Amino acid sequence: QIQPNGVSVQAVIEEKLTILLRTPISIVGAGRTDAGVHARAMAAHFDVDGDLDTSALTERLNRILPLDIAIKEIRPVRIDAHARFDATARLYRYYITFAKDPFLYPYFLKLHGNIDIEMMKRCSGVLFEYIDFTSFSKLHTDVKTNNCDIMLAEWQQNGENLIFTIKA
Repeated sequence: QIQPNGVSVQAVIEEKLTILLRTPISIVGAGRTDAGVHARAMAAHFDVDGDLDTSALTERLNRILPLDIAIKEIRPVRIDAHARFDATARLYRYYITFAKDPFLYPYFLKLHGNIDIEMMKRCSGVLFEYIDFTSFSKLHTDVKTNNCDIMLAEWQQNGENLIFTIKA
């Protein structure tokens, strides 16, 4: 999302779309990430008059975007579609490693010591007992509710790495 104090993915995409389409473009994302958090698959929408060759636009846009931003697909949607409010779920993955690996930095949290992964798996089940997550939410925003239906909350271990996946 556009921030007053720095460059954002949204601002860069809007700038490049505006160049390619020769008209001011504003995009609306399905959500936002905190600074330092990376989105692997973020949906967004924008409005434009007329028909587009979306395949060609995707290719042209990816050519002029910086290396750390990529567009998977641009496709037409209903006129009333809204990337944020039509989303039916969001999935997050948190990565932890116990091994020092410069290729994982800054995408994995490096932990020291031992973790009881079986206990963590059992504890993640507690999330299914709750619906109201107001205590984890910003107050006084335009969302109507902080209720979430947790669909998935699981830990997976892969060698020296742990992945926590949550979908709601």
